[in-house]
Amino acid sequence: MKTQINALTATRAFAAIMVVIHHFGSELYPFTLSKNIFHAGNIAVSYFFVLSGFVLFIAYNGKGISYADYFKRRIARIAPAYYLSLILMIFVSIGFLKYSLNATAVKEIGLSALFLQGYVPSFPLVLNSPAWSISVEMLFYMLFPAFLLLLNRNKGVFVAITAVLFVLAQYFHLKYYEQRWSLPDSIVDTVFFNPVMHISQFMIGMLGGWLYLKASLSKWFFKGSSSVLFILILLLIAYRPDSISYQVGLIAPVFMLFILSTAIADPKILNARQLVFLGEISYGIYILQFPVFKLLLALNTTYMHIPAGWLFFMGLVVLLLAATLSYYLLEQPLRKMMSATKYRF
Repeated sequence: MKTQINALTATRAFAAIMVVIHHFGSELYPFTLSKNIFHAGNIAVSYFFVLSGFVLFIAYNGKGISYADYFKRRIARIAPAYYLSLILMIFVSIGFLKYSLNATAVKEIGLSALFLQGYVPSFPLVLNSPAWSISVEMLFYMLFPAFLLLLNRNKGVFVAITAVLFVLAQYFHLKYYEQRWSLPDSIVDTVFFNPVMHISQFMIGMLGGWLYLKASLSKWFFKGSSSVLFILILLLIAYRPDSISYQVGLIAPVFMLFILSTAIADPKILNARQLVFLGEISYGIYILQFPVFKLLLALNTTYMHIPAGWLFFMGLVVLLLAATLSYYLLEQPLRKMMSATKYRF
């Protein structure tokens, strides 16, 4: 089985751009034609969490992992663009968004720099709002070696823990979801953004990775099911009742099946070089979206006065350029430097 699956890399691009549309374009044409889907683009973050568990499992399973070296590689993967986006967002906020460096701002910057903003109510969405999910990913990275050991030694216990965490996350999230506008931040931010609420999504992804590598599956079934599962996901999002939220992974099992079927089928259309490249820079697309768009929106209000629709697509081009530069000038060089060092994997 391949551990580098280009088709899955390509799906990252679509997920990242869906999040960008959710934040900055869902009220614009042509996205208003399917408003329920594009307005719910933040659900793509749940897809990232499941995909992360899947990819890490197939990448590291069966290899001797030095925890310190493994964690250095994970930091090398996410920290450069993360800190770049944080620094840019601070400068944009101070220069254009009337951001004052008071005691609260220092706390916001400190929590963000330490990947801890997701744990503290009122702080998950400070500064670079999408970065709350990186706070979650950091918890996944820390727990992954222990999860990997448990899944290989006692699958029953791993599945049971996953199921319990999943049910608890859905129970508490859905219990408070409809009341979210009248509840204090201590509850809302916990049931939406606290990293612990999202652990089951990562574990579900790991189970998908185990099925991909270990289980005797009917490959013909999964080869033909990725399109059906993709349509199912679109329908689940488009016709989601207002009383239900997917924020903490209610449809994570469906995401896992889609990822598994796509990995097995490895469709040619998703192996297109351009799509794979967009997938490679998708982390930059995701993490740099706020500094890029917030800067453009501020400049547009004061100087440019470009219509919103044109501004969004201009911003998307600028974002793709920024993500490309980040990938080649910052992310790739650091990864190559780390891979040049001998590690035990």
